[in-house]
Amino acid sequence: MSNAEAGDFREIARGLGTVMRYASGDVLFREGDEPVYMYFVLGGRVEMTSHGKFIETVEAGRALGTVSMVDKNPRSATATVLEAAEVALIDQRKFRFMVEEIPGFCWFVMDVLVQRLRATNEKL
Repeated sequence: MSNAEAGDFREIARGLGTVMRYASGDVLFREGDEPVYMYFVLGGRVEMTSHGKFIETVEAGRALGTVSMVDKNPRSATATVLEAAEVALIDQRKFRFMVEEIPGFCWFVMDVLVQRLRATNEKL
């Protein structure tokens, strides 16, 4: 995905979501939590861990929590803010609206899911 496309979705997420600011060390969600939001990182960095093991660092322009928004199962990882972050929270209704009504958003979501799958495969 190009930086321009990520920037477009960043502005859409800012407009549709609830923008929150988090400090380093804040936990956005924990492994096992019920899914409420997709989190679109507008600034800062967030670390993803599962069973205490590092998965990846998510930076501005990327989303997290997409898997649980799609399958509605409990969170498979914990998201902890590494450096002060500004994050747009997208609830299930708005996520579905974005998937159905915003051209290219499905490709954005697929890109996120494929990146996660590749990262997981590389660790095996």
